[in-house]
Amino acid sequence: MTSDNHQSGADGWGTVQVILGGMVAEVAAIAEAVTSSIRSAQPVYAIVPESEHRSAVELQVLNRLHALSEERGLSSAEFGTATDLAAERAARGVPIDALIAAYQVADAEIWRILVERSGPAITSLLPRIGTLMFESIRETTTAIAGAHSRVARAIDGDRIHLAHQFLECLVDPEQQSAASVIASRLRLDPVGEFVGLVWLPASEVTEASAHRSVLTLPPHLAADVVSRTVAGGQLEMITQAERLPQLVIRDSGKGPLAGRWGIGLPRAGLTGASQSLGDARLAFNCTSSTRPVRAFADDWHEAVLLAERGRIAALLAAAVQVAQSNPHLAETVLAFAAGGMSIAAAAHAIHLHANSVTYRLDRWSRLTGLEARSFEGLSHSVVACRLAGVDYLPTELAEIPPPRPADATPAAPPSGCP
Repeated sequence: MTSDNHQSGADGWGTVQVILGGMVAEVAAIAEAVTSSIRSAQPVYAIVPESEHRSAVELQVLNRLHALSEERGLSSAEFGTATDLAAERAARGVPIDALIAAYQVADAEIWRILVERSGPAITSLLPRIGTLMFESIRETTTAIAGAHSRVARAIDGDRIHLAHQFLECLVDPEQQSAASVIASRLRLDPVGEFVGLVWLPASEVTEASAHRSVLTLPPHLAADVVSRTVAGGQLEMITQAERLPQLVIRDSGKGPLAGRWGIGLPRAGLTGASQSLGDARLAFNCTSSTRPVRAFADDWHEAVLLAERGRIAALLAAAVQVAQSNPHLAETVLAFAAGGMSIAAAAHAIHLHANSVTYRLDRWSRLTGLEARSFEGLSHSVVACRLAGVDYLPTELAEIPPPRPADATPAAPPSGCP
């Protein structure tokens, strides 16, 4: 939009040009303030060198001031500068929402100074200036969003392809040199520490995603993760950042990270990366609805045993059948194990009288032939319960009442005790 009025200044536009000219003279200071504000509000801009960022902001402000002074939108050359910058920011990993927010900070500062310096002579022109700025912002936002999207899609596509190559080479001993090269292209340190993860996203997560890939993850986490989809719909991942494993454990597989998770042990080097992914697969295989997040570091014994369930099932067939037919007995066995073989802790955890726990453990032992109050019998019993599909989620134990005095007469088992 161009007007002839600004040339004559008959309607006060000359005064607007004077104010804008003064801002041009102060552009370095304006750019300094805007850059500082952006970097404070958008921490992701830390990946852009500050001097480079400040120069880009200064050019953006200058282009906007010149366009306003001439009562027009941005020229094709000025649009080109904006779209080139958007493409560069996408390549650096600055998300589009942060980029647009950064542009808005500069425009807001230009408007603030203009209003602050306007007097009665140009007050009536502020709506016209505002319309010019709004139209220019709208056009700029559309242009930079398009440029950013094109580059981001290309990068995502290339990263997904490289991720598949990396994970395939990782498990092939003859492809370790190729895996090292691809790791470097993915900005991973081939000799650094890796953590493997396996995730089966919950339905509400996948419904919000176009497809199951690393893009299913929240954007602030996806950049640190190499991922591929495998049979069964799980995502297998490798990361060198601590954020994702920490968040999964903290949130217990809920919210945007809802679903079942297996987390491997941190291991060094490419061989360690492959081993950690193997850890994660084993841990994932012992997840359940009550315990959707399992870490190999904590649950390795159960994970390794359940991985050989086909061999073990024949040894514990009778106990597995008892557990399936009597889930209340199996739950008591698991609570007793989780409570450190303490009757009182188990009773407190599953809200039973201690005598009821004792009765159930004795009944389990009679039915299965496994003495639940011995280490060997209890370890076999726990495996049998898990093979039967029975799980138990340990709760935080509150204060456990002190034991009865040694000479106290134990109470009789409650009538009708199961």
